[in-house]
Amino acid sequence: MKRDSNRKSNLVLAITAVTLGAAAANVGAQDPVTACPNNFKVLAEDDTTRVLHFSQKKGETCGMHSHPYIVGYTLKSGGTLSYIMPDGTRKQGEPAKAGSILQRGPVTHSHEAPDQDVEAIVVEVKQR
Repeated sequence: MKRDSNRKSNLVLAITAVTLGAAAANVGAQDPVTACPNNFKVLAEDDTTRVLHFSQKKGETCGMHSHPYIVGYTLKSGGTLSYIMPDGTRKQGEPAKAGSILQRGPVTHSHEAPDQDVEAIVVEVKQR
């Protein structure tokens, strides 16, 4: 009977550890509108998509956040975003050119606009 009790205790501890680990992994993965309210504004939203206006001024940073699959449309030629991944590595984005399209899978990152202002429309595709 004691052995059964230990197994149950171990199972509860394992489930708790996995749950807390998953929660900790998502702590920095906020919604972009919440993480960067000065940069992202919701233009429209329904059950399948959310349309955001994104703008970031030269030198400005945006904290860690997550996107599902997105399509971005650059409104005006501008700078290049520098992305910081959750593990601290940096990735340089492509130079923003008016009319260019970006399609990208789910990602968690923060970013800064080191050289010029950036402005785009971002469509997030919600998972069903």
